[in-house]
Amino acid sequence: MRIVEEGHAPGAPALVLPGRGYDVDQPVLRAVRDELVAAGHRVLALSWAEGAPAPQDVPALVRFLLDDLRPCLVVAKSLTTLALPVAADRGLSGIWLTPLLDRPEVGLAAARSHPRTLLVGGTADPTWNRTLAHESDREVLEFDGADHSLGHPGDPAGTASVLQELRTGVRAFLAG
Repeated sequence: MRIVEEGHAPGAPALVLPGRGYDVDQPVLRAVRDELVAAGHRVLALSWAEGAPAPQDVPALVRFLLDDLRPCLVVAKSLTTLALPVAADRGLSGIWLTPLLDRPEVGLAAARSHPRTLLVGGTADPTWNRTLAHESDREVLEFDGADHSLGHPGDPAGTASVLQELRTGVRAFLAG
């Protein structure tokens, strides 16, 4: 693992966690990181040095990171959203990008997560459960036709539009 720090705000950082094969420098996580820094957060972004952990190891890894880094906010993409139950147990707010809501433990944790939680997904993503997301009573940012990468394959303009709407939604969430 490697952690890169951005921003120099005092206080607890925002922790940004990558997906499997979706590093923190990929467009969706880069956009969220930019918005966090612009909003005055210090950001700690994790990268896998030697490959992503197995799904069953994600909660323990995130528990360790939370104990060590004590963030005020967690941002996770796909694989690392398996830690949503850990964040919910600790009362941490978060931005959960393409959460694996098709997994019962993640879906149930969304409903009991911190009230300042943003769930972000696309309707063409098989892991996105729009009913569960909207019934969670948390903020939801949903993109019609977007896939698990929050993109529109073969439609660069559509993908660019999603990224812009994501930035706007994250900015509003952080300001709220």
